[in-house]
Amino acid sequence: MNLHTPALAADYTIPEHGMAFVRNAVSASDVEALKAAIEYCRANPGPNFRTLSKPGEPVVQSDLFRWHDVPAIRKVAFEGALPQLACAAFGTDSVILLEDQFFYSEIGSGTPSPWHQDEPYHPLDPWFLTIWVPLDPYPASIGIKAVPGSHLKEIYAPVEFSAGKATLEAGAFTLDPVPDIDAAPERYPVVVPDADPGDAVLLDSRTLHGAGGRCEATFRRISIRYAHPNTVYKPRPWPVAAFWAPYDVDSKYGQRIESPDFPMLIRP
Repeated sequence: MNLHTPALAADYTIPEHGMAFVRNAVSASDVEALKAAIEYCRANPGPNFRTLSKPGEPVVQSDLFRWHDVPAIRKVAFEGALPQLACAAFGTDSVILLEDQFFYSEIGSGTPSPWHQDEPYHPLDPWFLTIWVPLDPYPASIGIKAVPGSHLKEIYAPVEFSAGKATLEAGAFTLDPVPDIDAAPERYPVVVPDADPGDAVLLDSRTLHGAGGRCEATFRRISIRYAHPNTVYKPRPWPVAAFWAPYDVDSKYGQRIESPDFPMLIRP
């Protein structure tokens, strides 16, 4: 998959760099519908809703799995460019919808998304794809940033995002912590895509990435994650995302995840 954009210094591909960038992946009308959907979700939080910022600070919030009850999120996750891009990334005619997740940052918020990989939060094999889409204009300094090629190297321990209710299960870590990416630019070259609302940044689940900085305006963004059609459960010897707890993953080692919770989407 070779998705070129003049916003990057060179072509970035999923196989080689673990990242890619696509302009206008989500239409302007769908961007507006998603912004309204996020406001609806904030007023009607689901079981995975979290306020990630510290008490008393301008809020940063997140929720997952709202495709079940929010039509605008379901539309973008099921139809149009995003599942098509996922099929292209995997080289398949179908993909599994893994999850949707939005982030909402209030004016004045400064809670960052720390450097991390999506891979260790999920008890799955093989890797999956995250497609990140900004819904509001923002300065590049607070948008997503990634280390190209890091998907081919070490997997690090997941990082707790929330200052309140945990997003990770309890347990001991058996992976090394994420190194200080910003302190070693020669070892970890960072790319910051110059993305406008509706553009898409594609990330291999093993790619190191982060985001954050002080928001001078409301900043909403959504991530849709897709899995290869042959994806199976693979229990981890470290804490994974808390939402996996009801799935009894330890008893499902090697079983395919395709199910009503993780539906298969077929390329038209």
